[in-house]
Amino acid sequence: MRCHARWSSVVVGILYVSLLSACGGGGGGSGGEVTPPPSSGNPNTPPPSGNPDTPPPSGDPNTPGESAGSFTVSSESLSFVSMEDDEWRPLPSQTITMNVTGRERNEVYYRTVVDGSAIEAYLTVDGSVEVRPILPYQLDPGLYSATVTIRACAQVACTQELEGSPKIVNVTYERRGLKVSVSPLEFTVRNGASTIERTRSFTVTGYPEQTWFLDTAQSWLTLSRASGSTADPMPVEVVVDESGGLLKNGVYRPTLRLVGPTQTKYITVNVNIDRTEVHTVAPYLGVLFGQREVIVRGANFNAADVTGVQFGGVDATSFNIVSASEIRATTPGSLGTGSHAITLTGNAASALSDANFKVVAPAPYVSTHLPLPSGAATNAQPSAIAYDAVGQRIFVAVDQPEGTRDFVARYTYQPIGVGSWARANAYTSYNSLKAMTLALDGETLLLSEAGATWSGTDGTHSGMALSNLKLGGDRYSTLHRGWTDNFISSIAAANDGRAVMVSAAVSGGRRPVYRYSSLSPVTDSQGYWGSPSLEQVVLGTGSEDGWFDNGVAGAAGDGSRVLIASSAAAAEMYEYDSATSTLRRIDQVMQAGAIQLDRTGGRILLNNTHVYDRDFQLLGQLPATTIAAVFSPNLPRIYAYDSTGQLSSYDLTGTSVTPIRSWSPTASAGDPQRRVVMTITAEGWTLLIAGTNGVLVEYIPDNAR
Repeated sequence: MRCHARWSSVVVGILYVSLLSACGGGGGGSGGEVTPPPSSGNPNTPPPSGNPDTPPPSGDPNTPGESAGSFTVSSESLSFVSMEDDEWRPLPSQTITMNVTGRERNEVYYRTVVDGSAIEAYLTVDGSVEVRPILPYQLDPGLYSATVTIRACAQVACTQELEGSPKIVNVTYERRGLKVSVSPLEFTVRNGASTIERTRSFTVTGYPEQTWFLDTAQSWLTLSRASGSTADPMPVEVVVDESGGLLKNGVYRPTLRLVGPTQTKYITVNVNIDRTEVHTVAPYLGVLFGQREVIVRGANFNAADVTGVQFGGVDATSFNIVSASEIRATTPGSLGTGSHAITLTGNAASALSDANFKVVAPAPYVSTHLPLPSGAATNAQPSAIAYDAVGQRIFVAVDQPEGTRDFVARYTYQPIGVGSWARANAYTSYNSLKAMTLALDGETLLLSEAGATWSGTDGTHSGMALSNLKLGGDRYSTLHRGWTDNFISSIAAANDGRAVMVSAAVSGGRRPVYRYSSLSPVTDSQGYWGSPSLEQVVLGTGSEDGWFDNGVAGAAGDGSRVLIASSAAAAEMYEYDSATSTLRRIDQVMQAGAIQLDRTGGRILLNNTHVYDRDFQLLGQLPATTIAAVFSPNLPRIYAYDSTGQLSSYDLTGTSVTPIRSWSPTASAGDPQRRVVMTITAEGWTLLIAGTNGVLVEYIPDNAR
């Protein structure tokens, strides 16, 4: 790049000033002046007396036609070279020394002008010119020329120049290396993106002329050419090619590698995928021949003409698009057992879907008692229970005495003959298990641990841990945090793909709420397994706004809402809204050691005894002797286990709590003064109750349902 010279008259006598480049910017301005030389001997000083127009005495060097002295410079050519890796490193300046003979230095005036944009020139106070090249990154690779013109004058007006003036110093600047015309390359891919929208192009320039090679590690980025020459700067087209599979929504930042003979450059590519997608379905589980309303969550449902929802290719009985991220649909009753992909019809038929609705047959379990595994201590007790309907497995987190490591017991149903349960100490080596739940898709157990220990590059650490345990056994991730006094006390699965977790402290005190994305971050955008991070949910500006003292959380069966309360003292309750992924304060001050919600969140059970409607209107109370309870997954029912070892069922139809019947189970769950936990099978026929004696598998009598 070149520009026209900008001529400026800047004069220096005893003092010398810095001059701007002709086009470079920075430094001083044009036309500046400094203090002239002293009047003694100054050729510009008027005669002391007489007519000011009287010519100066004979022999004055300012008289035209007489010698004013001679002028030379130390060099009339300069050269700068920027190497390939010096883009951001300033090159050393070079100095032009000015020499004058036949005249005192303090009687010489200088004018300096730069023609060319690659350099800047400055007059210095010691009578030289400093030439500075601009930073290499400001230039494209190439060979640049500039000149520095220096005039040495006998007076300010420069009507007479010294012999040899002006001097023109020629400057060359080699900017070596490779450069691309566009970086980064920006893509945004939405529904129905055209080939043009998926394509970006750039050219490669370089100095000196050289060949180059181009590649990328991403199979979904195709390049129109893999090599070329700077002598022939043909455009390179880069295409986001999803013929091998659609990319999930998100921002991807792959790189292109440009390799020359002496330099390797990396070109950033930013690809924003922002299409209609299906992410989750909740509840994820249905029972053979049954229909149920589910919540399908995703993105950009309003950006496509969605004409229907399908489960394994079968149309939903009904559907309603609630928002850009939510569809409510009723599953068809004709689905067979197995996993059924959820897809959309209409313009969104090709939308990527991660959601699968699973159908199971009713559980054929008969009432039985399952002892704890033989490795359990005599005074062990359960801390949590979860049921995997697809794998027909019961998981019990077993709390061992202090100093003995906790574990997760697994009971797997064997449907051979009359059917039986195989038990195993499945997952071991937990220091202190605190909470456990199934993730939204039923494929992962989320477990929290206090006092965990792990090895790092700087030694052994201890603190809290959150484990993401894949039930298929293929992958497992544990997230550690060095909070030695903290642990996750309660976990609830919301249907936005996140788990809402309340933290607590061993020594007591208020602790924050966190979110953990239990689904999508299991692999990153490149498909690599990694540990997702905890994200603190911030509600206000207060440091403890939305913090809880030994908090508990409970989620609706469809994951639409999560309620959070403090178990240590009466305090404001909070609600996590899955539709907006936000936490908000609700107008309820309560203390709760346990929170449960029915399938839709329309019924709330606090402390296993108090039943409320969605708006916290009290509907009724279960007996004070109740120590464990659970909602039916599909009927307006609650099933309760009390301290006498009795089971009872209650009808929640309408605005009251009505007893249905009570019955005695086949065995006792164990010590009622210690922990008893309870869940229910998918079709709502069998209760699973864990206590110090093991697990009760208890079929609910027909007249109790």
